[in-house]
Amino acid sequence: MIKIVAQNLDAPVRVDKFLATHFQDISRTRIKKSFDEGLVLCNGQRIKAKHPLQGGDIIELELIRPERFTLAPRDMNLEILFEDEHLVIVNKPAGMAVHAGNGIKEPTLVEGVLAHCELSKIGGEFRPGVVHRLDKDTTGAIIFAKTDAAYLKLIRLFSKRAIGKEYLAVVCGPMRTLSGTIDQPIGRHGTVKTKMCVRSDGRPAVTDWQAKECFGNLFSLLNVNLHTGRTHQIRVHLSNIGHPLLGDTTYGYNPNFCPHVQCDRPMLHANKLSFTHPITLQKIAIKAPLPFHFVSMIDNLRKF
Repeated sequence: MIKIVAQNLDAPVRVDKFLATHFQDISRTRIKKSFDEGLVLCNGQRIKAKHPLQGGDIIELELIRPERFTLAPRDMNLEILFEDEHLVIVNKPAGMAVHAGNGIKEPTLVEGVLAHCELSKIGGEFRPGVVHRLDKDTTGAIIFAKTDAAYLKLIRLFSKRAIGKEYLAVVCGPMRTLSGTIDQPIGRHGTVKTKMCVRSDGRPAVTDWQAKECFGNLFSLLNVNLHTGRTHQIRVHLSNIGHPLLGDTTYGYNPNFCPHVQCDRPMLHANKLSFTHPITLQKIAIKAPLPFHFVSMIDNLRKF
């Protein structure tokens, strides 16, 4: 049973929306199942999903297990960027899902980390230690919690937007200015359930970008900083302003844009994480080395 105290509420908010914001890594469907099974309490009383939450209320939640997946430690050549007894930060490779889910049969990064160390199970048996995610083809720094205390505090840090997340992205076209901010709400796509889109009734999403390098008039390398952590946020935001990621055919990249450049995955790398360690209070700033395919692509683009 997970216990949470509702804090910093200026007005009543539906408890299901509060939980979805607090546990951004846990699907809304899974939270809904907990309500359906009567496993959510507020101040000791069972409540429905639409219950209005007040500041100071105490929520107790038991998460329903997701559909059965096979989860087994698997030896992988992990690149560990930081580790202590509370958490571990890994440089995620491309082409690997962080954790099991519908339709995912191949080995996951969680299984590789489990072969290296124990992880907190408080967030669910099949997503041990997972406090945030990266898309399957996105590379770079990702945190896993080894202890329950670290898990709960890291979740809180992500919820409070107290963890700096910096990415490198290669996008189509030259940027008209040296930097900018994209403040557009993001929600589920109306017809394609695996996609997200900018929509007026979506959840707030803010992305800062800075132009780092320009490759002729064809592509640009950007530093991107997230203020929120919506699914596919960078990909959706940059596509929506007319600069889809190189290789991201899901969000607007056309392979015919530059036939001389072949890329089979979105060029996005989680370059840096910066935060205060949730237990030791140490200042942490971790950079993830670029993978070979990213370095090679940039070298090729510099020839334009």
